[in-house]
This record gives sequence, C-alpha cells and structure tokens, in this order.
Amino acid sequence: MRYLLISISYKNTDIAVRERFAFDAARQERILRTLKSSAAIDEAAMLVTCNRVELVLTAADLHAALSDALDTLHSESGVDRVELDGRAHSYEDEGAARHLFSVASGLESVVVGESQIAGQFKDAFKFAFEHGFAGKRLRAVSDHAMRCAAAVRSSTEVGRNPVSVSSAAVAQAKDLLGGSLEGVTAVVVGSGEMSRLAALHLLSDRADVVVVGRDLEKTEEFAKELGGGAQAASFVKLPSLINSRALLFTATGAPHTIINSEIVESVDFTRYWFDIAVPRDIGAIDDENIKIYAVDDLQTIVQTNMSLREEEAAKAYRIVGEYVENFFGWLSSLGADPLIKALRDKAREACRIELERAAKKGFLPKDCAESVELVLHGAFKRFLHAPTVALRLAMDKQNCETVAEVMKDIFDLEGK
Repeated sequence: MRYLLISISYKNTDIAVRERFAFDAARQERILRTLKSSAAIDEAAMLVTCNRVELVLTAADLHAALSDALDTLHSESGVDRVELDGRAHSYEDEGAARHLFSVASGLESVVVGESQIAGQFKDAFKFAFEHGFAGKRLRAVSDHAMRCAAAVRSSTEVGRNPVSVSSAAVAQAKDLLGGSLEGVTAVVVGSGEMSRLAALHLLSDRADVVVVGRDLEKTEEFAKELGGGAQAASFVKLPSLINSRALLFTATGAPHTIINSEIVESVDFTRYWFDIAVPRDIGAIDDENIKIYAVDDLQTIVQTNMSLREEEAAKAYRIVGEYVENFFGWLSSLGADPLIKALRDKAREACRIELERAAKKGFLPKDCAESVELVLHGAFKRFLHAPTVALRLAMDKQNCETVAEVMKDIFDLEGK
C-alpha cells in the first residue's frame, strides 16, 4: 500500500478558484465517503483551510486513485476536470510525506510558520479517524507529521512570534494608517479563529475593537474573552458600523457574501476593508474610497515574512527531510520484521519435522532429541544471521517491495 497526496492551494490557484473548494464539514464527509468507496482507495483524510485543500490517500494503484480523487473534487467543486488536472499538485510516497510534514510544520502556509495550521491538521485527521475513513497507515504518517511539526517548532525560530494571515492584515492596516492604530475603531465580523487573531492583534496595537456576530449573546461572550475593552454588536448594526468606521476585518464561515453594495453608503473618508474569509465575505463594490484587501492581496507582507525567516525555514526543511527518512525507515523495518519472523519460523518447522522423522526411524535416541534440537536451532540461527542483516539493509532502500516479493518466492513464505 502506498501514499498519495493531492494539493490545491494558494500556490496553484487564485482565491476565485479556492472559494469553490471551501467545503464545510458535511461536504468533507461526503467527499471522504465517496473516496473510501472507491475500489482504488484504501484510506482517506482531508485538510481544508482558507488557503488549501490537501487530500491524503493510501492506495495500491496510485494512478487509479488519483483519477478517482480528481473526479470527486471536480464533481463537488464544479471546477472543470481539465483545469483541475492542470492545477492540482500530486505527490507520491516520500514526496507525499515530505509535503504533508511541511504543511503540518507551517512551512507551506501563506505566512511561513503560522501556528493555526497545527490545530487544523490535527482536527482534520481526527475527523477522518472517527468517521472510519482513515486507518493505521494514515495514523502512522499523521503521527509522524505532528512529531515533525513539534521538532520544527522547538528547534527553529520559524514558529517564534507566529504570524498569521490575520496579523498580516492588521500589519497592512497599520501601515496604511501611518504606523499606528491607537484610538482607531476597527470592526471585526465573525468569531472564528481568524477573527479572534485579528481582534487580538488589533487590541495589542491599541485599537478599539467592535466584534459583530449574528448571535448577540455569543458575540458578547467572545468580546469578553478577548478582553482589552472589546465591544460586541448585533449583526443588524453591521451597515451602520461599516459606514462609520475606517477599518473592517471580516472572516465568517458564510457560504456567500455578507457585505454588498446594497448596505454600503458613500462617505467622505477612506475605508480599508480586509476580507480574510474564503469564500469571500465582501462582494463587488464600486467605491473609490473603499480599499478591499483579500487573502491574496497580502503577498507583500508574506514575502517579507518569508525573507526574514528564510534561514530558519532552511533548518526546518532539513528537519522535515530527516523525519521523512526516519518514517520510511520505520515503515521498512515493519516490512522486514514479519519476513524475518516467517523465515525463522520456517527453519524451526524444518527442524521439528526432521527430528520427528529421525525419531520414528530410530536414527535418534529419545534422550538426545532435546539436545539435538538445540544444536539444530543454533545452527539455523547462525546460518540466518547474515541473510537477516542483509534483508534489513535491503528493506531500507527504494526496492523494498521487490526484495520482499523475492524473499517470499524463494522461501515459500506467502501467507505466513
């Protein structure tokens, strides 16, 4: 069984395409159920964030699994199948593990080293395990990925003072308003992780924050959790707020836009709106005094962040490489141990049969049988030592499956 990973992210799609892959939990479950029902796919897990969709599969026939997976994504997203073929990146075996470990470590994020991905990664695989879509093979690779991510965080500076898309948006707002947000009132719509991070960064920059949500009671609880004097407002006040304040940050999970031209009024000051949701929360608005920034518009900050962390990222990628190598070495050892055990069992069985035959024919005194058995087992153990060592070394290499099949054929180990 082999690993296959299919990646659709900000690296190969723009936000207009990514919006069509913003699958909610129900659709993710339906996709995984469809994939699991494929004759070509054994296990499946799916990571969905605002900037990526990662499908992680195990399969014997990777070509058939890739075709079935792309067909499913085409059916669910409506993205043309030919376009999907051209956009999606696919990785096999070590390449799949390397990409997965890098994603878990925050190295493939829009902002390198952002911390939010670790929790999203853990939740995605937990969902797959709990619903029976993933099993021991994906558990193994996801566990190693999380260990790798922990090693990257503890051994490099790439995750220190983590930067998220939300903090990049706040940094951009700060630059646009002359380097300070003190005394500025910012409206934050939504109560998810992206909104929470944006609000916390705004408060740390001494901005006044008004959080807006559909459920006022929950929004008030959210504002209280934020501290720093954050205020809560009902969703019905959103039109008034966006038409009286200069800053807006929105990151809801709505499947459609929540702010459109119908609720926008013309004002005599410039407004800066940061739409960090996928799908986008803000529709097309024709107003020269409103500057709208979506996720893909934060690339300048992202590139600066990447430059500052380039050296640390290089260290992190070396750690990823070591963990990938260790993971496949571990997998290979799992393949060698059953073969070695089967080979030794075969030798032990041959000893038993020959001892019984010798005893029946009178070739061996009964009181010597135990001693002779020990001698035979010692001889076979000595004889099998060199092949065992060679087998372990061979199974660490790329041709491990071929070696395993040859061993099974030569020693008739099939089914043991």
